[in-house]
Amino acid sequence: MEDIKKYLEKIFRESTSSDELFDAFEKSLQYKIKDVQMYKILLGNIVLTSDEIKLFTEKLCAEYPELSPELYMWTGSILESEPTTDNLDSAFNYYKKAILNKPADHQPYCSILKMYNNDLDYPPRHQIEILFEKGLREVINRSKLCFAISDFYDRIDEPALKKKFQGLASMFNKKEN
Repeated sequence: MEDIKKYLEKIFRESTSSDELFDAFEKSLQYKIKDVQMYKILLGNIVLTSDEIKLFTEKLCAEYPELSPELYMWTGSILESEPTTDNLDSAFNYYKKAILNKPADHQPYCSILKMYNNDLDYPPRHQIEILFEKGLREVINRSKLCFAISDFYDRIDEPALKKKFQGLASMFNKKEN
C-alpha cells in the first residue's frame, strides 16, 4: 500500500496532464487513501483549473468528511491566490465551509478577515462582521481571532474598533494561557 501511495503522490506532484491526475485521483479513492498532505499536493498542482480543484475537493470531502476542514482551508487559499472574481467568491465560500465543518477553529475566520479588500468591499464587510460575531462565541482561541479582527479594523481605518478588539484579544489571551 505504501508503494501505491508513493506512486500516486509522485503523479500528483509531477504530472502535467489533467487526465493523468484524474486517473490517479480515482485510484487513490479506490485504495481508500486518507492522506490530507497527499491531496494537498494534488490540489496544488498548477495544471488543474479552478473547476477541477473544486471538483476534487468536493469529491474528497464527500468521501472523507474528517478531512474536510483542512481541505476546505487549503482549497480556499489556492483559489484566493488566483484573484479572479469567481475564485475570490469560491475562496470565501470554502472558508465558510471550513467554519461550518469546524466552528471552533479560528483559522478560517482569520483567512476571511485577511482576504478583505477595502476598495472592493469584498468579501462584504457586513458578512464578515456577522461571521466573526459568530466566531467570537464558538472559537477556542478567541484571542487570535480578536487580534485578526483588530488588524482588519486597522486596515480599514477604524481606530476605535481596532482598539476595542486589541483589548478583547489581551483579555482573552490572559484567560487562554
